[in-house]
Amino acid sequence: MATMLVVVLGLALLGAKSGSRAESQILTSIDFDGSKTRLTCIFNGSDTEILGHRWMKGDVLLKEDELRSRTTQYEVDTDESSGQYFCIFLPDLGRSSVGVKGPPKIKARKKSEHATEKEVAVLTCESESFPPVTKWVWYKITEAGDQVLTNNSQNKFVVSSDTTTELHLQNLDLEADPGQYVCNGTNTEGTGQAIITLRVRNQLAALWPFLGIVAEVLVLVTIIFIYEKRRKSDDILDDEDTGSAPLKSSGHHVNDKGKKVRQRNAN
Repeated sequence: MATMLVVVLGLALLGAKSGSRAESQILTSIDFDGSKTRLTCIFNGSDTEILGHRWMKGDVLLKEDELRSRTTQYEVDTDESSGQYFCIFLPDLGRSSVGVKGPPKIKARKKSEHATEKEVAVLTCESESFPPVTKWVWYKITEAGDQVLTNNSQNKFVVSSDTTTELHLQNLDLEADPGQYVCNGTNTEGTGQAIITLRVRNQLAALWPFLGIVAEVLVLVTIIFIYEKRRKSDDILDDEDTGSAPLKSSGHHVNDKGKKVRQRNAN
């Protein structure tokens, strides 16, 4: 058992050294050029052939090419540049992080949220800024001023990490809970915020579409019933009128018989 632990620890240390060595083989730099920020990575390692480059921000792929250069660059708008980027030399020769410092760029996952009273609503904000957010604050905009929300607030609690924050509102009240909520994030470079509008609908509101469909079906069935009833009444009247009318063929037969009698008497 002890031997196995030594082997596992040895492999872990070897992997850590390999990773740090691969990252140390890449030189990075950041250049601010007016409205653009240029990120540069230079591979300074072995003579292994490079088959391409890849740039990422978090889990998002930003750029990929098949160039064989030992230098790769990526440009981003300065106003949106804050965050941690990664340059990768393919095929997996090494990667390095490039952190661009700046105040948080806070984004609401959904700018407008709809929920039903008595249920639960979750408002979420995100930030990919660098350095990461160290303090999140939620508050509600009211006529009396900004109302700060904490885990001690009635029917509300906050769950936060470096990159996201969530405001959970339980047992929603139709009168008290609708409105505008603000998530505010702060790091060492500054602060940023986003606004989310919460709309709470009545419990019966979800039934209105169904009730509307039922009403339309009832109206349609009523119209069909009235139409069928009137059509049957008209058919009965037509049958009665036809039965009271004299038979034309009988009249012609009588007249023909009378003519024959008169002709016989004349003879």
